[in-house]
Amino acid sequence: MKNKSILFTCLLLLATSATFAQLKNAVIIRDTIYSNSLQEKRPLEIVLPADYGTAPTKKYDATYVTDGEWNTQIVTNIDRFLEIQFIPSNIIVSIPNLYKDGRNMRERDFTPTHINDAQVSGGAEKYLAFLKNELMPYINQKYRTSGMNTLYGSSLAGIFTMYAIIKEPRLFQSYLLADPALWWDNGYAFKLADENLSKLNLTDITMLMTGREGPAAVSMGIVKMDSILKQKAPAGLHWKTMYYQDETHNSMIFRTLYDGLKYTYYGYSKEPFEFHPENGIMLNNKPIKINFNGDLVKDLRYTTDGSQPTAASALIINKTLTLQQPAKLIIKAMSNRPGYDQQDTANFIAGTTLAAKPQTKGLTPGGWSYAYYEGNWDRLPDFKKLKPLQTGKADKDFDLMKLPKHENFACVLSGQIEARSEGYYIFGIDSDDGSKLYIDDKLLIDYDGLHRSGNFKSYVLPLAKGFHNFRLDYFKKTGTPTLRILWATPDNEDGEPLPLSAQYGK
Repeated sequence: MKNKSILFTCLLLLATSATFAQLKNAVIIRDTIYSNSLQEKRPLEIVLPADYGTAPTKKYDATYVTDGEWNTQIVTNIDRFLEIQFIPSNIIVSIPNLYKDGRNMRERDFTPTHINDAQVSGGAEKYLAFLKNELMPYINQKYRTSGMNTLYGSSLAGIFTMYAIIKEPRLFQSYLLADPALWWDNGYAFKLADENLSKLNLTDITMLMTGREGPAAVSMGIVKMDSILKQKAPAGLHWKTMYYQDETHNSMIFRTLYDGLKYTYYGYSKEPFEFHPENGIMLNNKPIKINFNGDLVKDLRYTTDGSQPTAASALIINKTLTLQQPAKLIIKAMSNRPGYDQQDTANFIAGTTLAAKPQTKGLTPGGWSYAYYEGNWDRLPDFKKLKPLQTGKADKDFDLMKLPKHENFACVLSGQIEARSEGYYIFGIDSDDGSKLYIDDKLLIDYDGLHRSGNFKSYVLPLAKGFHNFRLDYFKKTGTPTLRILWATPDNEDGEPLPLSAQYGK
């Protein structure tokens, strides 16, 4: 099969709703907290996700932002933009610096050691205690947080972020360092990292460090820290160093936040990953291809022995997997941040080619037979106990919207299909609400119950050339009815709507 989506790229566009959001001016909640660690009152700026007030049980990751007086609006806008597609909604906790006698106290708060040239330096330990013991518990108590946190820092706040990684490696799940001032105190951070990094538990922690390409990356200490990380970073740490061209020290915030949050949530997707076929019957020694959809699906791992996939499991390349033998397939979309992995299972059992049936007398091509019923159901009814109110042929003019009712009804499509070649056939259905698909009286797809459309279900099986019995049961409770039936054949592996010429009814 071609390296494309088997279930029909053009039609999947119809099944996938566009995910866009409007960027709005952020509403900043201004607050204060008294810190015993710092012996002073600290201002706070909080920005809640757009849906915070309408999703009362939802919990949110939090992004903690240093240098808040400069960065609150910048971080919020970049975060909201990324939320359109790449990351989940975050609570922004921005911490403006304190000013005393017109002097910014960031040098005091962010530096890990005292140096003579900076009289108020060396307060990073107290500032970290403020975050850990006072600010984060306050935020967690006041807002619906998930416990997953990101820390962002630039320049001096960048060396503080490196200090936090080493001193409190599990306090945050992600650390973003924009052009960090790692030169501080003759490279104190290098010694700290070199002595401690390899001993730390940084499994599933994410770190992105950025610098300006060229001499600036050397003078800021980023090249040297990158070298230490390459030697000493423990297994399980997701880390990356990125160098940017044509940026200034102050402009680094924009790209670092954009790239850093994307890297933090690498593998995240608002929608579940999709693959086809999802289940089926296989012939021994005749492989099938499984194709995966989703632009944000990056790291798909799988097993065929029933075990849970890990980062060491086999990797699906180019969104295509060739399955050689029948197996229970477990697929996991890995993400950098715990909690955002996705997993699904597919069962491919061993079987034989379904033999062709005699062509049923009286059936002609151009559409299946249909039977229409009315009733209020949450699941498909037992049609053997019901009498249809209308019957006919579902030909080129047939439309669910032309039936007597558009809600609280059911419809059975039945007849035969013509397989013009022997081989694997993939059937796909999408419905709103429930449906079931039978081929040769075998239930292939059970998509019963109340649900929306937009999520194709699929099944592969080997058919002999000739005619095969077909039946599809469908019901609709409320709303607009939707039913799509597709197939991929040995002659058209990309797939298409099941053509009327292959549908036989009366």
